Amino acid sequence: MSLRAVDFLHPPSAPRLGWWLLAAGLISIALAVGAERHSAREQAEASRVTQQAVEVRRAQERAARQAVPVSPTDKRQRQAQAELARPWLPALRGIEAATSDPVYLVSLKFDRGIGQLRLEAEAPTFDEALAYLQRLGRNAPLSAVALTFHEETKDPATGRSLVKFSAVATWSGR
Repeated sequence: MSLRAVDFLHPPSAPRLGWWLLAAGLISIALAVGAERHSAREQAEASRVTQQAVEVRRAQERAARQAVPVSPTDKRQRQAQAELARPWLPALRGIEAATSDPVYLVSLKFDRGIGQLRLEAEAPTFDEALAYLQRLGRNAPLSAVALTFHEETKDPATGRSLVKFSAVATWSGR
């Protein structure tokens, strides 16, 4: 090493390339932060526009519901269409298939509001009544058949014992 290369009076200067790299890095950071802020503003604007569109659609739906009153005729037609869409025949065929001698069906009521079928029947024994309810539960569209009441009485005409019972079944009316 020569003595000319060692200079303690003047500090060594940083290379120019280092300064240029530092400046380029700072500019890159500033550009990235600006792009991120711009993207966040665009997302916020898109979210705001979407929210406004949803609010406008809801307001239009509310106005449409309030503006068009349903006439009694339309209401009756809609109810009739709903009744026609119910599986009446499959339900009645299922009941018919399950009902056989010695069990006799006394009454039948469809409660469409809660989707239940209520029935009253008579059988010679309690076991035959339970067998009837099991057969009834296997026939679609009826399910969840449950015994609600039973009473053993005498048939006034013949004097034989008779079981009167009531049951409910869920009717899948759709």
